[in-house]
Amino acid sequence: MVAAAFLCRVGIAPAQAWAQDLQRAEETPEQIPASAFAARSQLSGARLSADGKRFAFIVNRDDSTYISVFDSDTLELVDGVNLGDEQDLNWFRWAGSERLIFSMMGRDKRDTYSYSRLYYFDLATQVLHPLITRRMEYDGDDIVHIDPQGRYVLASWAEVWYKEPSVFRFDLGGTEQPEPEAVELRNSGIYSYIADDTGALRIGVGSAGYNRARMRYRSTAQDEWDTVARVRVDDENSMELWDFMGLRAGSDMGYSIGVPEGGERRVLMEFDFSTGQPGAIVFQSPTEDVSNVTFDEANHPIAVGYAGDSYRREWLDPEIAEWDRQLGDALPGSWVSIIDISPDRERLLVLQSGPADPGALYVFTPENSQLALFAEFRPRMPAALLVEPQGIRYDARDGTSIHAYLTLPRGREPQGLPLVVHPHGGPFGIRDNDNYNDMVQLLANRGYAVIQPNFRGSGGYGESFELLGHGQIGRKMQDDLDDAVAHLVAEGIVDPARVCIVGSSYGGFAAVWGAIRNPEIYRCAASFAGVMHFERQLAHDKDYLFGRRRGRHWDRVDGDQTDFDLDDVSPAVQVSRLIRPVLLVHGEKDNRVPFNQYTLMVDRAGDAGVELETLTFEEAGHGFSDEEDEAAYYQAISDFLARHNPAD
Repeated sequence: MVAAAFLCRVGIAPAQAWAQDLQRAEETPEQIPASAFAARSQLSGARLSADGKRFAFIVNRDDSTYISVFDSDTLELVDGVNLGDEQDLNWFRWAGSERLIFSMMGRDKRDTYSYSRLYYFDLATQVLHPLITRRMEYDGDDIVHIDPQGRYVLASWAEVWYKEPSVFRFDLGGTEQPEPEAVELRNSGIYSYIADDTGALRIGVGSAGYNRARMRYRSTAQDEWDTVARVRVDDENSMELWDFMGLRAGSDMGYSIGVPEGGERRVLMEFDFSTGQPGAIVFQSPTEDVSNVTFDEANHPIAVGYAGDSYRREWLDPEIAEWDRQLGDALPGSWVSIIDISPDRERLLVLQSGPADPGALYVFTPENSQLALFAEFRPRMPAALLVEPQGIRYDARDGTSIHAYLTLPRGREPQGLPLVVHPHGGPFGIRDNDNYNDMVQLLANRGYAVIQPNFRGSGGYGESFELLGHGQIGRKMQDDLDDAVAHLVAEGIVDPARVCIVGSSYGGFAAVWGAIRNPEIYRCAASFAGVMHFERQLAHDKDYLFGRRRGRHWDRVDGDQTDFDLDDVSPAVQVSRLIRPVLLVHGEKDNRVPFNQYTLMVDRAGDAGVELETLTFEEAGHGFSDEEDEAAYYQAISDFLARHNPAD
């Protein structure tokens, strides 16, 4: 495989050309239209079929969501399914080469709760069917196993939310709606099942009484269940090891991602399910947590992912590692990631992207070394005007070292700049990295410095750092944001009188709470889909947080303190203290942070005589599916900041 041949095939510009563009861009750039940050090629979540002959991805267009299917050779559209606009698509997967399985979110008729359901689409017959039983609780999209040939799927759910789930088999194909066949009736204390590579149910994890969990195991589907391990739910280190995967037929050994005894960071290790004990470490990073693992069809690990300054994938398979190296040589200037591989390894999907590169999708055929450009993710983006973030560290007021990303505007001296603090969502176990970010690039293009602090509780920095965030919502987690401002002011980079805060989801909460809590720091704040009342949000979340997950989620929010009242940090409760301009934005179809969080904040502000600037989107959920809505949001942020914290 020759790098030069790749470059000729895909028409990559010579290095000298884009270097000249970058030099020109060192001057103060013109404003990139807000529409360019929303003008995507409308593809996301691309996946190859089992035979590699087709690939599919999600398309949002004209207020509808589609799954579009393209031919891997011709790159032409060959099929697709319109999922409508009344529900939110969670994810999709291939079942073999002829069928697609996907999860959708819906709302009940009274719009009081959300639920998830599975569907499948048969490309050969053009038949769309739900995978349902007569009685189902909220969580109806737990896939246990998909047959590699696409003949059947195993799914798990309960009839009512407080009962243990059963496992059902659905045979796919034909024109009739598939009838469920129960393969494992609800088993006392088992809330989730794990199958081996043949679909045999071998592991059951669930409750063993108050605040205790247990793992049940069997070597074959014909054996009796045996309890092989128990652990306290509040024992974070032990529970983290129960991230089970990679079990193979005929073997009791599989894999787990967790923190080994005496360790600090999450690693990939072997796990003996017959004894419930971890084994040898397969892969570890000296500085970062392992976050995921990729398996082949036989459940052998072929890659691990871990997040440092940027997300990285380490290929354990020598052949794929060599392809990855050669693709990097062939596509210089940005990161290259293999995002999907067909089981026969005859076709790969390749993503090229970077901190200042929105990205492009390629189809690679190793047999003839053919690399074909399929589409760019932001086709109207003048990439030469973008800027790369830089990783920095600063000390919080209690001495905790915080890692962050600082993006500085082009063409301006790094002195006395206006600043936008941009906290991430989550908040626990989530982190920012230096991947391309539309909002960050929009703000930098408008002349603002942008700081993205990975405050305590963020993931990827080890168990101890994440635990520092427990019970610290709106308190020490918020201190970390404020201390980022103090650091940049002390460095002379930022003007302390020209600081605003903008975020989404948890970041939206942090933005509004920052303006209420510290008006001396923030002169304005903007929130998209932000949590405004934590007790109500947690009540909403209970629809999804069953068993041990629910208890641990509450523990993270409340911590081990008895004197902490979430109302003390909820913007809707504390809104009477607000004296700074706030832009509150929300999608009316948001199933994650429901729209009533927005309406409650607006109502409470009205009762307190506090004015808010507001913007709602009728068709938006917890993100944007419509390009025009997203562009309008970016423009609203630009206009809001220009009024209350002008860059010039």
